[in-house]
Amino acid sequence: MKIDFYIHGLWILAALFFLIASMIAGNVEYTLGTTTESYILSILLAFVLFLIATMLIAYSAINAIREEI
Repeated sequence: MKIDFYIHGLWILAALFFLIASMIAGNVEYTLGTTTESYILSILLAFVLFLIATMLIAYSAINAIREEI
């Protein structure tokens, strides 16, 4: 079995993106002093990071399937 960095590297990058996105999403709170723009921006940033992490997982799965063929 050949282990290539591009499969495992994508898993590691996806895990980092999931970590950062979950840290942002977990701390989003509309409290006194929070502007609407910053609240929406933090929600959108977390959403985009989750999308990027999911895309990296999909790419690693595609690369793993191509490796077995």
